[in-house]
Amino acid sequence: MNRTFYQWALVSICSVLAACSSNKVADEVVAIDKNSVSAQWMSEKEVLLRESIKDSSFTLHQQEGAWVITAPAQTSFNPDRPALLLPSMLRPITRIAKMLEANSDAAVLVLGHTDSTSDNKANHQLSADRARSVASIFRLSGLKGGRMVHLGMGSSYLLEKPKSTAQNHRVEIIITPHVQMQDMMAIYHPAYVRQLALSQSK
Repeated sequence: MNRTFYQWALVSICSVLAACSSNKVADEVVAIDKNSVSAQWMSEKEVLLRESIKDSSFTLHQQEGAWVITAPAQTSFNPDRPALLLPSMLRPITRIAKMLEANSDAAVLVLGHTDSTSDNKANHQLSADRARSVASIFRLSGLKGGRMVHLGMGSSYLLEKPKSTAQNHRVEIIITPHVQMQDMMAIYHPAYVRQLALSQSK
């Protein structure tokens, strides 16, 4: 009986170890595949995005597995009506929107930013209005559903060593794989909530 028990126990232990080893290999394969797809995704979208923003004042850079298009407020918005996009900016934003609409694997997070010279309420309102202005072009171009979110970040994300405080006034259009949208929101939403609370405090 003892011999039978030990044989059964040995078989069980071997089975568990084999299963664990198999799962570990599977996890590694999934991770490798995900990284490979992400690299391919980034490469494909870079070409499309650079084509979309050509001949504009927008810039493009890579950040944490996403592409970020920066629209400087000085050259993108009306100086007399600071939340109103200049007509010249409609074309590149529309091109970006059309590209996104044709690529269902992509999502966009539009963030409005300001400097810290005004009070929190004014900063939040201006950044939210600018983000909304850009987001409205995306909606008009057909981008709907959970593939787009816009947030006013106020002065939560000041640039390091800007040439002038005006550089902090910008809209960032973050292009990310749709499957990573929740991860991207987890990065920015807490700061948005803090900024919103500050803007409502007396």
